[in-house]
Amino acid sequence: MKPTRVFATVAAACAVLFAIPALTHAPAHSYSTGAPPGFSGPEQYCNACHGGPTNEVNSGPGSVTIDAPDAYMPGETVTVTVTVDNTAGGSLQGFEFSARDGDLEHVGTLEVDGTTVQYAQGDPVWVTHTADSNTDTAWTFEWVAPETDPPAEVTFYAAGNAGNGNGFPDEGDEIYADEHVIALQVVSNEPGAGPLSFRLDAPFPNPVRATATARYALDRPAEVSARLLDSRGRVVRVVEQGPRGAGAHTLRVDAAGLPAGAYFLSLSTPEGTQVQSVSVVR
Repeated sequence: MKPTRVFATVAAACAVLFAIPALTHAPAHSYSTGAPPGFSGPEQYCNACHGGPTNEVNSGPGSVTIDAPDAYMPGETVTVTVTVDNTAGGSLQGFEFSARDGDLEHVGTLEVDGTTVQYAQGDPVWVTHTADSNTDTAWTFEWVAPETDPPAEVTFYAAGNAGNGNGFPDEGDEIYADEHVIALQVVSNEPGAGPLSFRLDAPFPNPVRATATARYALDRPAEVSARLLDSRGRVVRVVEQGPRGAGAHTLRVDAAGLPAGAYFLSLSTPEGTQVQSVSVVR
């Protein structure tokens, strides 16, 4: 990934991993508030302050990785771990994290302990390291999915600085970033009802360029609504609608003309909804 160009005034304001006394060139700023808000990606990364755009993201031999589940339920608390592999020769590292929907709007709630992780300058949509944890290599915190209108897909973004230990935000600091997609999994049922009386299989081929097929089965006749949703949960295709009899059925999912990306095939009956992911490629 290539960093977004930022102005020098932004870089001058950035906070970095640790502080040292003033020398002949600008020292690193105070680390007490961790990284400043806005540098987890995808717009900007830590190289806005550490070495500038010439220090390209993920150009070094180390890494930043996000460990989290691949799926979530509305209102679920999800544990997230961000790890920095520091090969720059120093013992200090830090990170910043955010959770965004398909329009890059922040989504869900981030929960921190205030000891090893904190909100970036108090802004609760960004998580960063603390002064007491910048010698750690991994940080764990929680993301709480929204209860209402959860996106069909959320992307976790993390960027990190693997410091070289010289006390300055220079070219020797290696900057890394990672992304992790977590998809909404909806399998609902009416209160007090028995197990869902239908099944939706994964579509094939998947990824799809033009048309995919998905099989489903009903244990008993039901009113069916099958829709293709984009990453924000918006309907982009009505695949099937109406009463269907018991037994096996086939859905034809038309992806022609859709932009490449992640989509979701949703099948609903009066008993609930099942969802399968669909990836469209071009």
